[in-house]
Amino acid sequence: MTNGIGTGREVYSDYDALWHLVCMGVIDGDHAAASGATAVAKGATTRVAMIDTSVAVDHPNLAVAINRDLAFDVFSTRLGAFPYRTAQNGDTTGLLGAIEINGSTQVAEDLPEVAKILAELIDRLSASEQTRIDGISPAVMPEFSGHGTAIAGLIGARPTTQPLSVDTSKTIPLPYRGVDPDCEIVPISTNFDLDPEVLIVAFLYAELIDADVVVLPRIIPDPDRTTPELRHTKVGEKTLDTLVSPDTQTDYHKTLWAELAQLIINVSMNRPVVCAGGNANERDGIYPANLANDGNGIIAVGAVNAKGYRSGFSAMSNPTVVAPSNDSEVFDVGEVRLDDQRHDYSPKGVPSKNENYKFSHFDVISTDVPGVYGYSRSPFRSSEPDLSVREFGSYYCRFGGTSASSALVAGYLALGQSSGAVGKSADGLEKKAWLLSRCATVTLDDGEFLCPAWGGEVVFPHEA
Repeated sequence: MTNGIGTGREVYSDYDALWHLVCMGVIDGDHAAASGATAVAKGATTRVAMIDTSVAVDHPNLAVAINRDLAFDVFSTRLGAFPYRTAQNGDTTGLLGAIEINGSTQVAEDLPEVAKILAELIDRLSASEQTRIDGISPAVMPEFSGHGTAIAGLIGARPTTQPLSVDTSKTIPLPYRGVDPDCEIVPISTNFDLDPEVLIVAFLYAELIDADVVVLPRIIPDPDRTTPELRHTKVGEKTLDTLVSPDTQTDYHKTLWAELAQLIINVSMNRPVVCAGGNANERDGIYPANLANDGNGIIAVGAVNAKGYRSGFSAMSNPTVVAPSNDSEVFDVGEVRLDDQRHDYSPKGVPSKNENYKFSHFDVISTDVPGVYGYSRSPFRSSEPDLSVREFGSYYCRFGGTSASSALVAGYLALGQSSGAVGKSADGLEKKAWLLSRCATVTLDDGEFLCPAWGGEVVFPHEA
């Protein structure tokens, strides 16, 4: 029973769609920006490289936030394609044109295979190259863009208005915003194949375009490093990681996986790399979040719910920071945490000593692919009208996991630079140190952790 309400009643309190920003102190309860949490009018726009799926770039809250000129797709072709560059520049030749890159980077030093790929990528980014290789269309369709659209919204969505399709003389406000509504986001869309080269190209591209922050809200399926302890267990003459690998790894691929791990660390020394910590109670975090330590700029992110408890899916023992997210039910030997307002909840079999009071129904709200794709689907089967809105339910979604938490931390780092609190010239370690200095300590079930807190205090809005 919650607050005297019977179980199974589906009685859920309303909550602020931007509660996660209020929680971190970026805005107040009236959605006004906190002191110092706005962009200064000097310097270049803070650039966030988002290695994930593609994004619904025409979403009203994201259209200005996305750098279409630099958006890069390595899902479709080995050395990437530029989905929007030709259309934006009005170039009918299909040539790439000049891109300013950090060609002197040293991240591939002592990584011979990565160095070869870097040389290829630099050549591929030359002005005389085609935006799309061999005419292959980039894989940036709406069907692929749900996760990336939600991540982008949490980082840098902008409030806007949009005409109504039934009467274009009238507009509807769409006041949703991300942590840093003044940053720019460069989507680097990838696949989830067991191919390390895709991620090598993605991280090299983020380095070459001189991103200020890199966010990876996903796992990398490295057969050796996803669950590192498997390498130390032998069954006969083979290690357990080899036996359970879904694909046979050649020596070349093993070399690439090893060089990718070092590349991520090298990139993080120049710019922070924010990684989701995992959604299946991985004690050491998923890869590459499990590479984070005091000596690099990798930031492993765990999740806390709106009541200030560890989210039911996030048991990482040593995250760099935790950040707001949704919650999940748990029923195992370590914890029983159930949503006792769920319509089919039954107390039968539920231990009397449970932790149901920790469960929070607050989700993190973010942007979604408008129309029939994404997480919140439109009731209309036809395409959404251009430049107008006939419904906005599909424009936003309930989101969560450590993906959401990592996006919020990436946005927080971007806001630090946009506001002038940390300089653009700061490297990955310096920006990571700034992040930790702008956190508050929160006490969770299994210890004390740091959570971003712009004003020095974290406010959890869901009363137990």
